[in-house]
Amino acid sequence: MTADPGRPVSLRQIAPDLLFIEVAGRRVLTQAECPHRRGRLRYGYLNGRTLRITCPLHHSTFDLLTGRQVAGPPCGSLRVTPLPEDAASPRSAAEAVALADRLRPEAGAP
Repeated sequence: MTADPGRPVSLRQIAPDLLFIEVAGRRVLTQAECPHRRGRLRYGYLNGRTLRITCPLHHSTFDLLTGRQVAGPPCGSLRVTPLPEDAASPRSAAEAVALADRLRPEAGAP
């Protein structure tokens, strides 16, 4: 992973398919592979100023708060789960999955 100098960032792979990212005081869980061609995002570029991650393979770029693709070959959105400030950082994949499940809106909810 490369990142903006001067911005504290943290990226941990906590499961084969899940990353924990902390940047600019924001924390998110996201899928570990780019939806375009499964590039490993842990080796991508993390921009702490814009809160975006860029895949190292074909340079698809995603907003870390919404998952929306903002650049690169068309591939759709990245699955992201923003974590509340008061949530404990997940230490394991099981904790991360449980936390993400708790934060997802109920099916059919507005």
